[in-house]
Amino acid sequence: MDFLKRTITALLFASVILFCILKGKVWFTGLFALCTLLATVEFTGLSNRYKKCNASPIWSAVTALLFYGAIAYTAAGKGSLLWFSSFILSLIIVFVREIYMKRPSPMADIAYTLFPILYIALPYALLSVLAYRFSSAPGTYSATIPLTLFIFLWCNDVGAYCIGCTIGRHKLFERISPKKTWEGSTGGALLTIAATILLYRFLPHLYNHQPIWVWLGMAFITVLFGTWGDLFESLLKREMGIKDSGHILPGHGGMLDRFDSALLAIPAVTVWFSAITIFL
Repeated sequence: MDFLKRTITALLFASVILFCILKGKVWFTGLFALCTLLATVEFTGLSNRYKKCNASPIWSAVTALLFYGAIAYTAAGKGSLLWFSSFILSLIIVFVREIYMKRPSPMADIAYTLFPILYIALPYALLSVLAYRFSSAPGTYSATIPLTLFIFLWCNDVGAYCIGCTIGRHKLFERISPKKTWEGSTGGALLTIAATILLYRFLPHLYNHQPIWVWLGMAFITVLFGTWGDLFESLLKREMGIKDSGHILPGHGGMLDRFDSALLAIPAVTVWFSAITIFL
């Protein structure tokens, strides 16, 4: 029953992401703004509950969304001075409000309030950079790289889960995530590479504007940093003494549980395509 629930949730979740990415820039931007909001509120809630701090879910969410908007609108080539000015103002408010709160650990409260900007809002915002700045026609919205990134992440997850459950023996990082194995990680990497070759072969109109090594490099980076992203989120949960970050996704936990691998893979892939643009 649990496997069925996980499967149904995963299919619905993937369908929503695919629909919004393919539907166009408004749906794309709206989806990941919503993800930024939900994940930020989830993180600050966990911080307050398990770390005994007083992070502000409201100001954390406001600041994260303004940062997301500033980066996303800049990537789309639109004026974003209002977004950046509002973001800076929200940062100032986060600092100043601690003067009046009379709490024992203001530095910790500020740190947990603003941490989601780097950990959550930045990766989601960089999806817009991937969609607008590295397309075959820079400056126009293209679903190719964001869509491919999520396909690679899902292939890695599916391959790692299936192979790990079947023949997994050697622990990958037992101190942080006892269930992950080297066999599972290898299976995820192989399935992702296979997906890369198939996409390049059968969808040439989407991928042939770049040589195949670009996409194989992206696949490798997605697998590596996706695994690290998964481990990092496990590290956070282990520190808090929890199994799941939330319950919004039946069978999968919370938003951070579902996007953990993406939160490090997205910035890494952005650096990959930036390096290609700069040096080649």
